[in-house]
Amino acid sequence: MLYLKFFVVAMEKGMQRYVIIAALALISYLLVYIIANYAMSGIAYDWRFESASISANYALMPLLGFVFVFFGLSFWKKRFKEKNSVLAVLFTFFVLLSLVAFSLVLWFFYRGNVDAIFSQVRNQFDRANKTPPSFAYTICAFNCNASNFGCFLSQDNGTFICQVNFWNELFRSSFFLFWLASIFAGISFFVYEFLEKLIKEKQ
Repeated sequence: MLYLKFFVVAMEKGMQRYVIIAALALISYLLVYIIANYAMSGIAYDWRFESASISANYALMPLLGFVFVFFGLSFWKKRFKEKNSVLAVLFTFFVLLSLVAFSLVLWFFYRGNVDAIFSQVRNQFDRANKTPPSFAYTICAFNCNASNFGCFLSQDNGTFICQVNFWNELFRSSFFLFWLASIFAGISFFVYEFLEKLIKEKQ
């Protein structure tokens, strides 16, 4: 009853906006927590609160993702007076482009290791007076031979490949929580817009 009374008072004082946003943020956080720790158990990084592997970096990422996207869309709408249909397109581009950005981060993160490995392999072939194979460095999304990051010779031994498994790296990174929360934040923004319009019509 006390919680109900607080909710009614908050609504009466015109704070329904903050109550709705807080509720949407909490729901989004819980969804990210359940998906990452239970629905994707064994695939995503384990950051359950009772787990020894819990870290502030992982625990805070869903909040940062929600705040960045929800209030980013809100600011964009106020600043440029965009319609929700345009915001939906922008949000979709953000979701997709953030994956491209993560792949670029992976590329540069492993680039130093790859160069060192390629140089070592090349030197081994040179010392043996053999022609070194060609070299390839890829960020792999499908049919990957590497579980995370790995290097190997192709089946015909003509190419030495270093490969980064995009999805495995994504699911085990804290960025995945940010990305997942940003999706729920975008959905929450449009739900909030609908609820706010509903409230205004009733007032």
